[in-house]
Amino acid sequence: MRIRLDLLEREAESGAVAEAMQDLTQGGGGLLLVEGPAGIGKSRLLAQVRAAALEAGASVVWARGTQLEREFAFGVVRQLFEPLLADADTAERETLWSGPAAQARRVFAPADPATEPAGDFAVLHGLYWLTANAGADIPRVLLLDDLQWCDAPSLRYLAYLLPRIENLAVLVAAALRTGESATDERLVQQITTDPAGQVLRPRPLSARATALLLDQALSTGVDPSFAAACHAATGGNPLLLCELARTIAAEGIEASAANAALVRGLGARAVARLVAARTARLPDSSIAIARAVAVLGDHAELTHVAALAGQQPDTALTQVAALERLDILRAEQDHTGVRLAFIHPLVQAAVHDSIDLADRTTNHRRAAQLLTMADADSERVAAHLLHTPPAGDPHTVTALRAAAAGAAGRGAPEGAYTYLRRALTEPPTEAQHLQVLTEAGHAALLVDVEAAVVHLQQALDQTTDPVARADIAARLGTAHVYLLDADRGLAIWDEALLLLPADQEERKRRLEAGLLTMATWVVPGQNEVLGRVPDLRRLRPHDSIGGRLLDCAIAGRNGALCDPTAVSRASRALADGTLIAQTAGDASVMGGWNALLTADDEHIVMDSLNTAVEHAHLHGSLYALTPAYTMRALGWLWRGRLTQAEHDARESVRLAELAGIGVGNFFAGVSLTEALTEQGRLNEAEQALQTIGVTAARCPPGPAYSALASLARLQSLQGNHQAALDTALHAQQVCQAYDIHNPADVAWRTEAAFALYALKRANDAREIAAEDLRLARQWGAPRALGRALRTAGLVQGGPKGLALLEEAVGVLENSPACLEHAKALTDYGAALHRSGHSTTARRPLRHALDLATRCSATPVVEQARTELTAAGGRPRHTAITGPDALTPSEKRVADLAADGATNRQIAQTLFVTPKTVEVHLSSVYRKLGITTRNQLPTALTAPGGGGPW
Repeated sequence: MRIRLDLLEREAESGAVAEAMQDLTQGGGGLLLVEGPAGIGKSRLLAQVRAAALEAGASVVWARGTQLEREFAFGVVRQLFEPLLADADTAERETLWSGPAAQARRVFAPADPATEPAGDFAVLHGLYWLTANAGADIPRVLLLDDLQWCDAPSLRYLAYLLPRIENLAVLVAAALRTGESATDERLVQQITTDPAGQVLRPRPLSARATALLLDQALSTGVDPSFAAACHAATGGNPLLLCELARTIAAEGIEASAANAALVRGLGARAVARLVAARTARLPDSSIAIARAVAVLGDHAELTHVAALAGQQPDTALTQVAALERLDILRAEQDHTGVRLAFIHPLVQAAVHDSIDLADRTTNHRRAAQLLTMADADSERVAAHLLHTPPAGDPHTVTALRAAAAGAAGRGAPEGAYTYLRRALTEPPTEAQHLQVLTEAGHAALLVDVEAAVVHLQQALDQTTDPVARADIAARLGTAHVYLLDADRGLAIWDEALLLLPADQEERKRRLEAGLLTMATWVVPGQNEVLGRVPDLRRLRPHDSIGGRLLDCAIAGRNGALCDPTAVSRASRALADGTLIAQTAGDASVMGGWNALLTADDEHIVMDSLNTAVEHAHLHGSLYALTPAYTMRALGWLWRGRLTQAEHDARESVRLAELAGIGVGNFFAGVSLTEALTEQGRLNEAEQALQTIGVTAARCPPGPAYSALASLARLQSLQGNHQAALDTALHAQQVCQAYDIHNPADVAWRTEAAFALYALKRANDAREIAAEDLRLARQWGAPRALGRALRTAGLVQGGPKGLALLEEAVGVLENSPACLEHAKALTDYGAALHRSGHSTTARRPLRHALDLATRCSATPVVEQARTELTAAGGRPRHTAITGPDALTPSEKRVADLAADGATNRQIAQTLFVTPKTVEVHLSSVYRKLGITTRNQLPTALTAPGGGGPW
């Protein structure tokens, strides 16, 4: 007997479903999350979403997370998309896999041991575009039940998709059971708090609704006291009420006042008791089928279920029909045959728990054997092996290693580590042990760094080959540094360097690069560390990958020390893009990027960063893309491209959160703070700092120098000059601890000088500004030098100050530092006006207003406009137009559109959403004064309207 709840007391939830469906049919996507305890009706609401979607002409796919397969990499993603791919014809599949979506093919294909593991981000990006392609022609609904048991890679896909879903015709409707431990609490939290989501929390049914449900379910009349007892026993939980009604009907119990006592005190095991009561009279053959499905899990193939139950498929199908009539199982037909599942996870849990522990273990081992013989996916086999005790079986170890390779090949390190960790407990044979230890250590570095230390140290202790020891030591040292045990990590690297044979120069260079990089950016008091390898900075360049990495590391160290030789080192290493293609994500590369960014390089660094972003989208990992976005945000920021800087910084923050990269999140948060501050969005900037743990009262330990400088700037703009001075001096202490002297890296002296000047300590301000200017001249880059000249000019005042401001304008005039140029022009024009040269002041102030407007630097725009008005000038009110008014992102979009690319092709090329392309093209049309796409080629070659950008 199937009971239909008819959505009793779910009017508000039904309204939300209708609203979400209306948005979907109008092209807007989002998340509809149903949250609540087991049995509250979450799955019923998902069924309502499904019915409404089909009625609206949308396509629906469905998946459920299960406890058994929560380690199966992309198991839920595969449930969602495999039927869609299977039902598509050749042309439809080509459309679905078009563009970057092809990067996700390996998620759905058998693992190939011969292929390199996929970059986890490349797979995520491919899945995003698979989703976008699926929703291009017809609205799609992704139904996902039991989100809490969803495997971690699928959760990461959802967390990546949701911030980009608003303009896709895709609705994710998910159910989350409260009170359960999620596969990955951090990722579930990101999903459930995403702004794209609407959360529904259905309440228990009232006593009145309980009575209505019982009247509907039972053929006899229901006494009010009996209904009240049922409501009290179940707490108004719809599932428990249904199970209770089924049991009452099956047992022939009269719903009378006299029988009310029978339903009282069911307790926490209500479902198990009720299911047991309904199945007690079933024949053993039916119970065997139910237990086989409980072991194999949802979507179990009928043939596998029959084999595990020891029955023929036709006999098994008869038992399935009986279990369907009792509302225990449901059978579904797909392109592979008949698949079985329980009507609810609580029912499955009740049946699974009814199996004796020894029998359960035996059945999981038999299931693994059956699936192996059926040539099933290695991870489906491993899912059962995880539920078996260690037995010293080398075949189990081999199967688990194969599953780990499959998970890694799909870009899912969590699953790989889970299987390898279980393989170690089997345990492996003596011949296997070292290799499994090493593999587990490598996988754990991306998942559980503390565990990685344990595994890699054991592997190091067992390894005698010096080359293998060096490779293990490189990762072990990195793990110790991640755990802030830098001395131990660097000592391990030192030891590995000493043990390397003379013919291993390339490995030696890579280790030295890592040693120097960590000593420069991660470890305070690094002079002692560098003393162990005193000749690194003086090494001659070497044109190998290791040599280039070492050049980047040396460039980073020299740049921090204000040594201009850093620029040539970094230029040689990064010039042709080879290093980026072959070492995606290596931290040493950041030293080269930083050296060139601080040097205002106009030829190499932004191309290198664009290449790194592109490479990571196509092949790389979150660990590779996060630093590339962070550093590119810094490049845009220092060039005055504030909207681009904000975009990249926000993207880096999101990706760092996905990967759990705390350091990456920290530095991206600093860049975001700066971009927001320069736009005058001070409250948002303060919030961005608070998000990474930086406030006036606290700051996390470690390399927080840039965050402190940003906070000092913010405090000055808020008028709290004493706090700004204190924070700037704190930044000075941290810079000294890390031996960072270059003013182009951290502008703490600028903030200290302005704070001192505001506090009427002009002599102190001039002294610190003079030191800043000395170091900036030593480094020689226009941005830092122009800023130092401007600072010195403002705190100096008078004719000498005016001369310094004029020099600042000249230094910055032909540099890429457009915003710093605008600031210098503004302050120079204001100084001219105050010295009685109002007419002369108008030209630099107009130029400043123009540049600041292009940069979206609202505070500078307002200051320049105010000063220009005071000098007797009339600020222009017309918009800046023409090709020169386009931002770099708008120019790239416009060029591709002019060449005939569609919006979707442009989005795929530039790694943005189609909506972003639409926004950029709208701005392009406005700035170029055109209305159609075919006008672009001519308009892009017209004279500009506002000077160089």
